[in-house]
Formats: sequence, structure tokens, C-alpha cells
Amino acid sequence: MKRTIFIRLLLHLTIAVVLITLLVGTLVYRYTDSMLREEVLLHNQELLGQSRKMVEQALGEVKQSAASLALHSDLQKAVWLSWDLEEEYRFLKNTEDLITERINSSTYLDSIYLYSAQNQKLISSSGITDLQQFSYKQGVQQFMESKHIYDWQAVHLEEGDHSVNVMTFLFSVPIWGIQKQGAILMNLKEDVLYSAVVNSNNRKLGNMAILNQEGEVLSYKDKSMLLSRFNQADIQRIQREKEGSFTEKINGQDTLVSFLTSDANGWIYLTLNPSAEVFKRSHEVIRVTLLISYIAFSLGMLMMIIVSIRYYKPVRRTVHMISTLLDKPFSKMHDRDEFSYIGDSVNRLYVEKEAFKEKFRGQELVIRDHVVLSLLSGKTNDNELMRQMQYYELDLDHTHFIVLVLRIHVGADIPAGPEEQALNLLHFQVRAICEELIAACGKGLYVSQFHSRDVLIMNAGHWGGPQSAYHYAKELAIRLRNRVADELHGTAVTVGIGGKYEKLSEISLSYNEALDALLYERIAGKGSILSISDYQSNHVDRSRFTACRQLVDKLIHELKTWNTDKALQLKDELIERLASDELVGFPYKDIMLTQLLHALMTVRIELCGGEEDGSPDLILAFSKKNSLEQVRVDLDLVIRDIAERLEGKREIKHQDVVEKLVEYTKRNYREPISLQTLADMALMNSQYVSKLFKEVTGKNFLDYLTETRYNEACHLLEQTYLTINEIAEATGFGQKQNLIRTFKKYCGLTPSEYRNQRSVQRIKG
Repeated sequence: MKRTIFIRLLLHLTIAVVLITLLVGTLVYRYTDSMLREEVLLHNQELLGQSRKMVEQALGEVKQSAASLALHSDLQKAVWLSWDLEEEYRFLKNTEDLITERINSSTYLDSIYLYSAQNQKLISSSGITDLQQFSYKQGVQQFMESKHIYDWQAVHLEEGDHSVNVMTFLFSVPIWGIQKQGAILMNLKEDVLYSAVVNSNNRKLGNMAILNQEGEVLSYKDKSMLLSRFNQADIQRIQREKEGSFTEKINGQDTLVSFLTSDANGWIYLTLNPSAEVFKRSHEVIRVTLLISYIAFSLGMLMMIIVSIRYYKPVRRTVHMISTLLDKPFSKMHDRDEFSYIGDSVNRLYVEKEAFKEKFRGQELVIRDHVVLSLLSGKTNDNELMRQMQYYELDLDHTHFIVLVLRIHVGADIPAGPEEQALNLLHFQVRAICEELIAACGKGLYVSQFHSRDVLIMNAGHWGGPQSAYHYAKELAIRLRNRVADELHGTAVTVGIGGKYEKLSEISLSYNEALDALLYERIAGKGSILSISDYQSNHVDRSRFTACRQLVDKLIHELKTWNTDKALQLKDELIERLASDELVGFPYKDIMLTQLLHALMTVRIELCGGEEDGSPDLILAFSKKNSLEQVRVDLDLVIRDIAERLEGKREIKHQDVVEKLVEYTKRNYREPISLQTLADMALMNSQYVSKLFKEVTGKNFLDYLTETRYNEACHLLEQTYLTINEIAEATGFGQKQNLIRTFKKYCGLTPSEYRNQRSVQRIKG
């Protein structure tokens, strides 16, 4: 076989392991690399912030020093007055000494110049210099022409034979003057300030630079190199984002640029670090990740090979077993894999199985089965049965028998195919199980579909006495039930066990007893083992019969009084009692259930006026049920049907009752009758009588009684000369006030006014 399952399984697992390793390795590397980069950038930002703080502290000291000098009286005079070296020598000397003192007291100051626009000269610690000879003449003139009070500039000063880069702070004198008269120039050595900041941060910042707001370099070790590194787009990005970092290729090398903008003066602090040094740990992470991925991949491949071999072995053994059992090998085996081979084998088995089933259907042992049927029907004598059994070689002794009757309940999971064929196959499988169990237990016969029941006739001579034989028969029935449930999913078997008999002609007696036991399946449920011996020895307390009878009587009473829900509840209570009471045997439970059925049939006959339509078949219908749940559902239908019939009878009966009560009211309105009086007469609840009275007459009882008395009082007022008191007494009102109140309610007049009005109408008429 070229394409084996092992190779395919190995290939699929290899692809899965490679993909998982790549995915996990990539995720680990990305997460670790991102974490390290973030750590580096945060550290750079923290150091830049510290450097910015130190620089701004130094600049603040310079500003404070410049402001104090600008306010000094000697410097004010030096700016405003013309210098006469002969006359003002001491004054200028003091100014020079003051500048020298400030330089010596500061760490960062390199030199201080005081420029006087009046004299066009500058004075410093080294003497007086003419503006035209000053190396930063242009910067001074630009500041004097600007409107700024102070300004910072990066200056390249020529001092003798050497030059120096300084950061120059120009401060206006006077401070708040409308027109500048002079300026103080304080020069900070750029390399001194730069070295102090970098050394304070342990040189972790790499190459740090300071730029002003316009992006001009104020401090860096090599300004020309820095300016050549950045284009205008980079400066604009730094000015726009204020704080951050990015990677730029500078002089062919990837460089990490971290920047921070000062909120005080807008200066930009940035560092330049080679990416290879900064992210050296990230590269180590890559190597570690690749190593771990390689180890995980190797272990995955090893486990994959072990698992593939382990799960391939049973497939290989199955193929080898099938190949040794086949008479004819399949063609083109070199082009197939193992599963194709197994599939073809299953197809061949299926074809052979179908052929066997067809052969089985065509062969029926009619004569042999006829002899077995005679045993169950008991139509021949013992001698004739013995002769036929010997002739047909039936595997059955001539004495001691016990019969088991099976009721097979087919579930939804029957084999595929036509229904009749599927059922035949199912019974054949049950028969095979039964015959196997018969062979294991001794001698016996299996009879299929005798009166729609499968039957087992077992020799019980070696099983001992009757009780021991029943025990062995039950054990056989339990094994049979469990085998069918395990091998035929969805199929259940109920087994009825008859008594033990000695003669062949008595087999029919044991068979009938097994059928009788099987009738109790509706009490025990599907899959039960029902023995006639258990029922014959079962006893029950009389109080349980009485309690059951009382429950049935109560149910019938509730049904007759139209309490259908209560009757259904009592029915459920009775079914639950039958299902849960283990002290009562199935025969007595069946008697209790039969009592309920007879009571319901009696109600249908008595209360439904003989319209019974099919009630004699009720017992037969219930005898075919195989569970209490089915009995419960059918009883629901019967009770509801009776309730509907009684409802129609009740409406007619109620109308007759109310008509009699109305007639009684008309005859006895003079008496002190009440609603309770009518309820007692009708043997009903007073509220229910009031409801029926209003449904039939359209009025409640009190209104109807009052109207009857009122009509009679009107008649007496018109036709007699009785007094008002006499009329009130004669019509049942009793008191005169009751009569007057009723007349005012019905006609708006008193009885006397009504009599006078009717008299006038008669006279006019």
C-alpha cells in the first residue's frame, strides 16, 4: 500500500506542530521585544527629564545672576555714561572685578561681557574690547535691534590662538527700558555643561544634544555632524510631538532618537543611540525564542511519532486480520490505503449478510413449529405429543416444564430498510439471544410470534422444587432482558413467567399463567419481570383497600360536583400510590385500578343518560396498556370526557332547579324567605344558587323577591281599601317604612300618592 494511514497521520501532525510552534514563537517574541523596547524608551525619557531639569537649573542660575548684575549701580553707570579711562579708572576697575567675581563663583560660566551702546565697547574680566574687534559682534547688534529682553544663542568665539563653543545668554540693560542701552553677555562653556549632564546620568544617554525652539543646535559635541544627520522633516516631527522616539538611519546605521521638549523655554533635548546596542537584549530574546521553539518542535515531533505509531497499530492489526480471513483478496491492493481496505471488507460482509437474510426468509420450518404450537395450545394428549417430539427431534424432555412469555417493545432505533423486514430481523436477533441463553441453562424451545408473543418453553426438572424453579426462571429472564437492552438499542422486553408443571399437556396451563402475569405490565411498566408465583403469595392489608376505595369514591364525588381539576388531582394521587406502594402486589394494584375504571363506567352510564357509546370496550382498551403513564393519560381523557358530558347535563338540570326556586318564590313571597332558604332546598351552596338564579332570571334573588312584592303591593293599592300597614304585612315587607322606601325607589311616589294617582286615572278613564 503506497498511501498508508501512518504517513498521512504523520504529515498532518507535522503540519500542526510546525504551525503551533511558529505561532507560539512569534507571539512570545513580539510580546518580549515590545516589552523590552518600552522599557528602554521609558528609561531614556526618564534620563532626558533629569538632564532637562539640570540644564534648566543651570540656566536659571545664569538668568538670576544676569538680573542681579543688570540691577547693580556700577553696571548701570557703565552702560549709561561715557567712559573716560583716566577719570573713571577706578569705576571701570570695580566693574571688571565684579564680573570676575561672578565668573569665579559659577561652575558653568566661562566669561561675562558688559556691552555699552553709548561707548560701543565691551568690558569683561580681561579688559575692555571695542565692538568692531569683538568676534560675536553681529549677534550683539541683532539682540540690540530686537525687542527681546533676553535671548540664548550658540556662539563660536575666537579667543587668542584657540576657539571655543559657548552658549551665550544676552540680557538687556536696563531691564524694563523702552530702548536698550546695553547688554550683559554671559557665556557658558558648552563642553563643561554637556559633560556635567552626561556624567551625571552615567553615560546612559549616549550622545545628547540641546536644540532651541527653531531646531538650531545649542549644545552638542559636534554641531556640524548633528545638523548633517537630520533633515527638516525630522525637526518638524520633534517640534510637533514634543516627546517620543523614533528610529532613523543615520550615516548608514540604524539610530534610536529619543526627544523631550522643555515647557519652560521650548528647548529640545534629544539623544542618539545605535539601535544595535539599545536593543541588544531583544536580539538575545530572538535567539532564546528560536532555541525554545526548536526544542518544542523536536519534542512535538517525537510525541507525534509515538502517538502515530500507537494509534496506527490497531489499524494495521485489523487489516492483517481481515486479509487472513478473506478467501479472495481484493484487486489493485497497491493503490489503496488501510481504511479503503477495511471499507471494502465491511461492504463484502454486508452483502453476505443480506444474502444470508434472504436465505433465512425463504426457509420456514412449518411442520416443526406446528408441533411446538400444539404444546402451547394443549390440543393433543401426552402420548401423541411425545411421539411427535421424538420424530422431529425437539430438544425438550417430557417432564417438568415452565413457560416464559415475552412482549417485545420496539424502539425508534430499528434497523434501516422496509418496516416489515426490519421487524423480522429484529425478532430473529431476539431469537438468537434466547436460543443462546436456552443452551446455557439446559434444554428448551423457542417459539416465535405465537399469538403475537414470543415464548420460551424450558425444562425445569434440574432446577429443583417450584420456588427454586421460579428463582432460576427469573434469573434467566433478567439475563435475557439485559442482553436485549445492551445489543438491541431502543428495544425492551417484558417477561411473564408461568407456573411449574410436570406433563406435556400442562404446558398450556403454564403458558396461560405467564400471559396472565404479563397483563400486569401496565402496573409494573416495560422491561419488568412478572411471575405468577409472586402474585399468588402476595397479601395486602385491608386498610390499604379501604384507603384506595375512599380515594376512588372521593374522585367520583368531585367529578359529579363538577370539580374536574380536583378529580384529575385525585386520579394522579391514586396512580402515584399504585406506583410507589411496594407493600401491595401487582394483582391488588390491578384490582384497585379496575375499581376506578368500573366507577368511571358507572358514572358514564348513570349520569350521562345511557349515552355510553363504547364504554364496554374501556376495560379491553386499558388491558392493552403497558405502563401506568399510558393509563394516566387515558384516564385523563376519560375523566375530561365525562366532565364535558356532565357539563351539558348540569346546564339543563340547573335550569329546572332555578325554575322550581322561582316558582317557590312566587308562591311564598309573603313569608320571610332568604337566599340561604333556597340553597338549603336545592342542596347547593348559597353563592352558587345566586349565580344560577341570575343566569336564568337575569336578576339576583333579592331584586327578584323585592320586585315580586312590589307588584303585589301595587295590585292591592289599586283594587282594595286596605291600609298601608295591612298591605305591607300582606306582601311580606313587614314594616310600613320598608314599603314606602321600596315605592320611592321604583316609582318615586309614596304608597298613598300612588293610590291617589291611580284613582284619578280610573275616574278620568
